[in-house]
Amino acid sequence: MTILIINNYRKKDNLNKVDQILSVLREMKKKYVVWRYREIDIQNIPGQIEAVILSGSEAHIKDQGCFSKYQTEIDFIRQIDVPVLGICFGHQLIAKASGSKIKSLENRSNDFQKVRILEPDEIFSTWKLGDEILVCQSHKDYVAAIPSEFVCLAVSQVQSKKTIEGMKHKSKPVYGVQAHIERATKEKPDGRQVLENFIYLT
Repeated sequence: MTILIINNYRKKDNLNKVDQILSVLREMKKKYVVWRYREIDIQNIPGQIEAVILSGSEAHIKDQGCFSKYQTEIDFIRQIDVPVLGICFGHQLIAKASGSKIKSLENRSNDFQKVRILEPDEIFSTWKLGDEILVCQSHKDYVAAIPSEFVCLAVSQVQSKKTIEGMKHKSKPVYGVQAHIERATKEKPDGRQVLENFIYLT
């Protein structure tokens, strides 16, 4: 079985930013394949895909024409029937496609920050209700409101803005996390644990 990674980065200089996700998969002895968002072929999905991870991106969904460039990815996610995890931009893409608005912070958030668990769901099953975890943030845009078909799993307070840090579809195994959980460190491993929890679902 194989995990499909969709690389949402647009600039060639940023393509290696998915390497941290791949490193975790290799350590967990998981097979994977990587598609760039422009290369998605709905008619030729690799066999035995057990899960999909949507990477971050330097793109901004709010920019004119940006959202439409990822329409094939959105259509793909709506068609498949395996667990999906959106990270940062991937999280925002899922939310936008589900009817939520994406807004921007005054300043870019770029450090490790505390996130409070509201629902100890599958991807946060390591912790209890109300626990706080420390995860790496690197974004300016954020999901302004939980989409109607989703439930909020975790939140944070960033620049006086309540930020949706984790969400799950009410009836499908589709998840989103705002933080770059793949950028965990040995000293701050919570993000990696979230990623591993998702992989264990497959």
